[in-house]
Amino acid sequence: MRIISEIDSIYDNKDWRSKKQRVCAYARVSTDKNDQVNSLKNQIEHYENYIPKFPNWEYVKIFTDEGISGTSIKNRKGFQAMVESCKAGEIDLIVVKEVSRFARNVKDCLTITGELLKLDPPVGIYFENNNLNTLEVGSKIFLTILAMFAEMDSELKSRSVEFGLNTNYNRGNYSVPANNLLGYVKDGKYNMKIEPEGAKTVRLIYDLFLSGYSQKKIANILMESSLPTVKGNLHWTPAAIYRILKNEKFCGDFIMRKSYTPSFLTQQPKKNTGQRRMYYETGHHDAIVSREEHKRVLLLLNSDHTSPYFNHEYEAKVIKYGLLSGFIPMNLAFGGYDAGHYLGAFIMANVPEIDIKTEVAHIAGVKRVKCELLNDRNAATLTISRLGITFNAGCITLMQKGSHIEILLHPNERLLAIRKTGAENKNAVPWKTCSMPAKELSSVLYELMGWKKDWRYKITANCFTKNDEQVIFFDLNCFRFHFRDKEEVSGRDRIISTEWFSGFGEKIPESMMLCRRALAQYLSKWDIDSPPTVVKGFNSNSILPSLAEVKQKIAVMRCKDDK
Repeated sequence: MRIISEIDSIYDNKDWRSKKQRVCAYARVSTDKNDQVNSLKNQIEHYENYIPKFPNWEYVKIFTDEGISGTSIKNRKGFQAMVESCKAGEIDLIVVKEVSRFARNVKDCLTITGELLKLDPPVGIYFENNNLNTLEVGSKIFLTILAMFAEMDSELKSRSVEFGLNTNYNRGNYSVPANNLLGYVKDGKYNMKIEPEGAKTVRLIYDLFLSGYSQKKIANILMESSLPTVKGNLHWTPAAIYRILKNEKFCGDFIMRKSYTPSFLTQQPKKNTGQRRMYYETGHHDAIVSREEHKRVLLLLNSDHTSPYFNHEYEAKVIKYGLLSGFIPMNLAFGGYDAGHYLGAFIMANVPEIDIKTEVAHIAGVKRVKCELLNDRNAATLTISRLGITFNAGCITLMQKGSHIEILLHPNERLLAIRKTGAENKNAVPWKTCSMPAKELSSVLYELMGWKKDWRYKITANCFTKNDEQVIFFDLNCFRFHFRDKEEVSGRDRIISTEWFSGFGEKIPESMMLCRRALAQYLSKWDIDSPPTVVKGFNSNSILPSLAEVKQKIAVMRCKDDK
């Protein structure tokens, strides 16, 4: 027999500790608190002394992760770098204090150890406190059990933390995060107080936004004025402005549990939309802005500030008299209210009811049919989509005089109306045949009517004219709808409800449009130009700053900076 190659006796040793191998250590602590940091230092010092004790071990390095949970390997950069070094053939053995330091997730633990054992040559992991080496036969079953206990321990700790948080919230004991809050500093463990210079910047941001400035413009003004952020730098972004405007702490309130962690394994926080109990404390600390101002800001944040139709002073007001009684003038770009808000405004307005006695003639032998069944290309129609509205040329023909219109909604009767108005009206819309961006208005209409999001709706116009008064109504209950076929993108299908075909020969039903026609006949004067009135208790009571006041504040801030 001829020996081809000879194995070094050092690798044939049954005691794996005596084998020649390149060794690294891994250390981790789950928080960055002082006691945990000291623990990490102790682990590093221990392995710097432990590895050199074995003469055949070549010390590579110590990989560490500080302030990172062991339930996931996703954010553990030190751990990931160690695994890559193993795959690159730079390491033969990993030394760890115990299984829980390596991973608190059974799946991650077994997956990583399995990947390392499949390498050529295989890389082992020695868990010092558990006296377990994955290269040894039968180690997998013990490793699985230990990993299960580590994961179970994490789950129990997570539940304990959850219970502790809820208990403290119920008792009113909770820490206030004021470290990164402009205009505030910590005042003890549970309170905070106003920091004057930062508070002036916050006050300016609110004044600018309430007077119509966009978040981008506000950021530019703050940078031009050299006003520092909470971190002390001079770079402002629209996102930073948004966070300040959105934060309820600036009006003295405090919401707890805005987010929660659904799984202790992933440790990924999610926005709390009702999955966990939330806690709201009003008047928790001194306010920089009033609660009414903050409420108004929240309404404006849902609006489209880039739209040419945006009116930052918009409020839901109701017309109480005339042919348009019960109607609410709408702003195409204001998104602060949903359909429920407009219905609430109508109810709270207490619009006077008019008792009208009228008759509807019924002609024998004549069958009725909905005009929506007739495909009249010349008919005056309004098309509503999720992104905007479009009046066709037929509508323009009906109302030729006037360059601007105002759009009104009767949320209870589901009627839309348009009337002539002047360009000075902040809710005015140019009267022309083109698609108008009205995502916010469309959202209200779709919610009010329960329409399908991907469908477009076409409503026929009903023009009312008397002397020099004119108004066009659109009955949202009577429509044609279109949808785009996903498979046939080039074509559109026109859909008509099958219920409409069963209406031939029936009596003319009562409808909101008939009621409006009856009201038009009853009133001697329609008062189409009747102004809307404020709904008591519905809109914000805050007094909006004027543009001149805001510009003066900016000038004062810049003068201080120059000095």
